[in-house]
Amino acid sequence: MTPDITIVGQGICGSLLSWALIQLGVSVRVYDTGSHLSATAAASGIINPITGKRYVKSWMVDDLIPVAERTYAAIGQTLATQVYTPLPIYKLLASVREQNDWSARTTDTAYRQYLSDTTLHRLSPEWMIDDFGAFAIQGGGIVHTPSFLARYRDYLREKGILCEEPLTQGQALTHKGRIIFCDGYRSAREGLFTTLPWQIVKGEYLLIRMKEFYDDRIVGGDTTISPAGQPGLWYAGATYQWHYETVAPTAQYRDEVIESLHKMLRLPFEVVHHGAGIRPSTRYRRPFIGFHPQHPHIGIFNGMGTKGMSLAPYWSERFAEHIVSGAPLSDEVDVARQLLVNPA
Repeated sequence: MTPDITIVGQGICGSLLSWALIQLGVSVRVYDTGSHLSATAAASGIINPITGKRYVKSWMVDDLIPVAERTYAAIGQTLATQVYTPLPIYKLLASVREQNDWSARTTDTAYRQYLSDTTLHRLSPEWMIDDFGAFAIQGGGIVHTPSFLARYRDYLREKGILCEEPLTQGQALTHKGRIIFCDGYRSAREGLFTTLPWQIVKGEYLLIRMKEFYDDRIVGGDTTISPAGQPGLWYAGATYQWHYETVAPTAQYRDEVIESLHKMLRLPFEVVHHGAGIRPSTRYRRPFIGFHPQHPHIGIFNGMGTKGMSLAPYWSERFAEHIVSGAPLSDEVDVARQLLVNPA
């Protein structure tokens, strides 16, 4: 029997879109070969509502985080595993000016739920170098991405809706029923959606071992250190490279992350893994969602970039509602408008 919707890709986008559609009673089939060269492979799963040197709220974060927390909790209950852990984020300050910028931001009522803690924190002097202190951000956390996707893959397999084979956009042209590509950077390189304003980014990260460190928080400085979900292990990174010659991990960026860690840590650490992945970001930092205007049975759900863990739950619900009931998509994300101007 032909499913209502076929999804290509079982990264964070494909998994969450299939989940949203299943919740609305839509029959789906998910095609995924299990490729490990994905954005998810280089993602530590962090959700951070306050970003950048100016400490600004991420786009739509007030709407995104409640949906993300609700969605990950529901999936975790179904999978009988913890998918998401709320954690505070401690951001290291590098100067008096940064202290002042943060202090000024705490007086903005629009930031109160994320910056309600106005204490200038001093982290453990035995562990950290924090000459100017750190401030705490609420509302963040970690999606346990590798275990979530592995367990969700088992869930799809158990339901008989996972097809572990490739399915190309060329094949999709004659495919029966609607098909949505959640295949990461591949849609930027070939097929119907290459003319969209992609910004493909390479990320590299380290998995490090330490005898002791914080497992109850995320710490951000020159790099970001977050619990890896296993005793004694933490993620460090990731770097972002707009121009790169290889998709493989490189010694140059390994050394850069290590140098950043030495600026933050007084503790010895051991690198136990060095990984890389390709992240499908977009030039205007808005995801690509919707159906192709010339091939309306072929759609895309992609381009979540560095904020994918918070963006994908919200937009998967909106896209599922669009598919089921015709609810309009925001002009900021609807690819039909962009493809009419720049057809493939």
